[in-house]
Amino acid sequence: MIFNFLGNINGLRISTCTSLSSISEITHELLTAGIKSTLEGNEAFNQTQAAWRFFNNERCELTELIKPIKDSALNQSEQLCVNYNLIAHDWSGLIYKKHTNKKDRFGVHDEKELGYELQASLLLNDKNGFPIAPIALNVVTKTEVLSTYREESNLDETHLEELAKRVDYIETLGFKKPLVHIVDREGDSVQLMRILDDKKWLLRSRSNSCISYQGTSLRVDKLAEQLIFTHSRMINYKGQKAEQFLSEAEITITRESQPKKKVDEKRHKIKGEAVKCRLIVSRVEKEGKVLAWWYLATNVKEVCMADIALWYYWRWSIESFFKLLKSAGMQLESWQQETGKAIARRLLVGCMACVYVWQLAKTEGPEAGELKKLLIRLSGRQMKYGVDFTRPALFAGLASLLNALDVFNKYEVNNLRQMLLNVIGEAFV
Repeated sequence: MIFNFLGNINGLRISTCTSLSSISEITHELLTAGIKSTLEGNEAFNQTQAAWRFFNNERCELTELIKPIKDSALNQSEQLCVNYNLIAHDWSGLIYKKHTNKKDRFGVHDEKELGYELQASLLLNDKNGFPIAPIALNVVTKTEVLSTYREESNLDETHLEELAKRVDYIETLGFKKPLVHIVDREGDSVQLMRILDDKKWLLRSRSNSCISYQGTSLRVDKLAEQLIFTHSRMINYKGQKAEQFLSEAEITITRESQPKKKVDEKRHKIKGEAVKCRLIVSRVEKEGKVLAWWYLATNVKEVCMADIALWYYWRWSIESFFKLLKSAGMQLESWQQETGKAIARRLLVGCMACVYVWQLAKTEGPEAGELKKLLIRLSGRQMKYGVDFTRPALFAGLASLLNALDVFNKYEVNNLRQMLLNVIGEAFV
């Protein structure tokens, strides 16, 4: 589906071989503007030009490029998710400090961190937390918001204002199971909770957030000190085994919201309805030493606190997605396209490849297992003891396999052996 879609987008035709190469090459070169040369007879320059035209073609709209990914997400959610569709939302800077040809960069974190901002929503499996597909993306540049879900851009929107609209859009996509929107500490906003009142959400609270418990106003971390915890499970925390202890309480949030956007150079507090929700506190320990506190607020009532805590733990999948894009697979922050629009188009091609690799990672059976072993060997990656594969390694191995298949379409294996024998000698045959 992915490769067929790439073959004809809004009248711009690209060969299947070129499409495969455009996906396979992005795992290798740190600095690359186009695609690797295939062996099908076209000159390498022609293939690079075809990719350049594709990524810079105004007819290649982001709302069209995202469609096969959304279709895959809807189909897989029906097959894989049990009771809920978990949606992790997050933001990540794409830093291009030395890419002076990118005139639409801006200071993402500060004036020195020039680049773009990626805003993403990732569908997760509620059975095991595996990523399924990114279903909404924005690339924010100095001049506009490049979106897969709306044509009108608004640079003046805060993160949470944009997120509220993105959530509204995702709710209209036609998922059959209820959606639960998961946001890290930036989502600790009573204004966002009130906006999402008719939707299911799971937000991480800050330790100093004020809440009301049994008629008393206090900070979240002070309430946590009063609760009784029970052991829940063993988890991996920053590469080490740790114990997770859980407790919960019914709380009410009555504070006024204070939006980041200023009106008349001032930030005005806004009163609103009280928000009743659950506070689930996760304490992560190793050998009696506390490693982390997670304060989780949610309006999901029918799910036990252990599962809620696990959902938040799985939110890390979106961080792994960003890592796959930026360092562990595609080297996104080294792409040489000169505009945010071209970066966004190429990013969606890369996301299609991610969906394909994620499907492979979760497929079970003897044949799938053998293919994974082959891809790990082709990737050249070293696996940790007890780890059969990683998704970045599968990604790199798949790229190598696609390139190898391209070779075998051009040459017979015996002919390749004979060439090595004639030119180099028996040592390499």
